[in-house]
Amino acid sequence: MAANLTASVQDRADPSSRSTSFVPVQSEQGTTGAGFMVAAYILMWLCTVFFILHTWRRTRTVENRMHELERAIAKLPQTGE
Repeated sequence: MAANLTASVQDRADPSSRSTSFVPVQSEQGTTGAGFMVAAYILMWLCTVFFILHTWRRTRTVENRMHELERAIAKLPQTGE
């Protein structure tokens, strides 16, 4: 058993015995990580678009409120200092 363990460790240490190309691992369900990568990519873009739209909407609300306040200030009677 010790000889098998030593041989196994030596095989792993030898760079020439390693694979030099990518081989995707198939799961038992037959799916690969590509589906998860695409889903994560889509989710990232959806979150980015949501953030941009939400920020744009909030900015528009703040700008509208600023215009209302400017109009209200303009209607106030002018007092001399």
